Amino acid sequence: MKKGKVHFILTGLAALFSAPFWVATPLIAVLKLLNITFAGTPPSATGLLFAPVFFIAILLSDTTRLAGIGLAALLLALVALVWLVARERDRVWSRGRFYLLTAILVMVLVFPLVMRYRPAVQAAPGVEMHLVERPGLLAGTARRCQALAEIRGCQYEPLGWADADTLVYRTWCGGRFTAQGWQPGSPGAPMAYDVNTGDVGASLIDREPVRQRCDPETCVSPNLTDKQLFPWGYLPGEYPDPLISPDGRWVAFTAEHVYGPEDLLVISTE
Repeated sequence: MKKGKVHFILTGLAALFSAPFWVATPLIAVLKLLNITFAGTPPSATGLLFAPVFFIAILLSDTTRLAGIGLAALLLALVALVWLVARERDRVWSRGRFYLLTAILVMVLVFPLVMRYRPAVQAAPGVEMHLVERPGLLAGTARRCQALAEIRGCQYEPLGWADADTLVYRTWCGGRFTAQGWQPGSPGAPMAYDVNTGDVGASLIDREPVRQRCDPETCVSPNLTDKQLFPWGYLPGEYPDPLISPDGRWVAFTAEHVYGPEDLLVISTE
């Protein structure tokens, strides 16, 4: 097989694996611009643009699949680009494949930045909010895809406060809807979250954590901005009860993207 044909195949494979990234990235940028600039954009117009993003988000909603597709696109594009530069040298600037391969690399690398994860709710100005189990760049990108594709992940159950700054909770994973309703899946081991350091680890507390519930309309909703059209101003997770810390400074609560993943959050009351 001739070298030129091999390079053509490498370039084609790189373009194929990178297709979700270079299709979704500009569309998401346009959708964000429309939401900011044209608040009255007809739903049909944005819906037409969102349709391919929705299916791409389904494809990339799994962290392993996202990493595999992205890594394959990067490696194929990088090998093809280095090969092209080594072969063409000074003439590389006149080759269309050079710009195509460069664009592939840029789109794959930019995608996680465009798809940076944001919690389901945002804190009001002057209010401190912490996201428990904050995802990294790759996991956050997959989680953002889950939110766009309306895919539920694990659920969080706040168990209580071990002390004024340590929240005890656990996750339930593998849940699904059946004819009998929502089946919660399997519970994980109790975990402890330190509000001051952000550290998460296995809970070693040998006593029952303090469970002091509070009214979400008074202890959560007033401290949020961009409130959604729900009775509490936000959509709570599967375990909806907010729990206030023993000193009254923090409130732990769950919030959910509509039909999507949920977050465990800690918000200040001062």
